[in-house]
Amino acid sequence: MADPHIESPMDQWDHLTVIIYRLGFTLAFPAIALLPWGLDYPVENFVFLSAAMCASSLHIYSKPIRLLLQFATWVGLLCFVFGWPTIGMGGAFITLGGLCYKEYFCFKVPGLRFQPLILAALWFCLMFDAGIAAKVLATISALLFLVTSIYKWRMPRHFDIGDKTKHDV
Repeated sequence: MADPHIESPMDQWDHLTVIIYRLGFTLAFPAIALLPWGLDYPVENFVFLSAAMCASSLHIYSKPIRLLLQFATWVGLLCFVFGWPTIGMGGAFITLGGLCYKEYFCFKVPGLRFQPLILAALWFCLMFDAGIAAKVLATISALLFLVTSIYKWRMPRHFDIGDKTKHDV
């Protein structure tokens, strides 16, 4: 997690990865909101895309946590490719939920620390066709992604990077 009082020098890749990370949160808002509505368009693709964008551009000091969140998305994507999209969605939700939990400590958005539980409940509802509950949970989750996305875009990019010397390589 970043130290906002430290401004490490940023190269073009740092700027790019911060923007990709923030776009992942932004894309998660409509993707999660539309997920349980059974649209003809494969909204799951955008959930996976948002998780992959976030996972590919993590700036977390702890290597084990960073790898766990990235691994969850890649396993989820493999499940998706092999025809188990709902099971794979769990991997995307682990990454997105874990990152929301991390962002709670930055922004203190009410409810954001419960995003992993909300996404777990949403995944359960999607697995077992609990339509109304899935729509309620997806709406709550999407709103939390929207608020988090707004907060992320309003802060300077170097806040996401923090002290580069603290990153486990």
